[in-house]
Amino acid sequence: MAVTHDRYNSIAIILHWTMAIAFLVMLGSGVAMTYFELDKSFKFQLYQWHKSGGILLLLASFLRISWRLISVIPKLPDNLAPWEKLAAKAGHYALYAVMFLTPLSGWLYVSSSVYGLPTIVFNLFEWPHFPGVEGNETIHEIAEEAHFILTIMFGILIAGHIGAVIKHAVYDHENLLRRMWWNSKG
Repeated sequence: MAVTHDRYNSIAIILHWTMAIAFLVMLGSGVAMTYFELDKSFKFQLYQWHKSGGILLLLASFLRISWRLISVIPKLPDNLAPWEKLAAKAGHYALYAVMFLTPLSGWLYVSSSVYGLPTIVFNLFEWPHFPGVEGNETIHEIAEEAHFILTIMFGILIAGHIGAVIKHAVYDHENLLRRMWWNSKG
């Protein structure tokens, strides 16, 4: 698990790609259960699965942010303009914030519902509701709106993140993807 100056360590890489895939699956399931006509029993199961995934991603966000705080990260390439370095740092901070706030707002949304349906994490155990908000319609509406807006913001930030990697690869001939990929030298 050696840390080098030009790439992230293996734990950071695993967390990055696992969470990236998980958030895309969560986005897809959220769109499906919100906008598609689905059988009611399947939709209920999808909601439970989505809530379970959200709890795991909330916990994974804690882990990812904690790992980021204690790990040495590779420095940005010297050929990046100062504004690009600032944009990269701001973009990463925004991604971390939204990565944490999106599932947190979902938990608050579910917890404040007047229905009080429990979250059974992958049929294994019940996750508690956020304390003190059960049945609060005002908080429920705010949390619902926040979850939607944060999801849109997350999509925009991810698109910008991917776009920056492509821009640097195509126009600057700088392969930044190798910083967040496994070393192929063994």
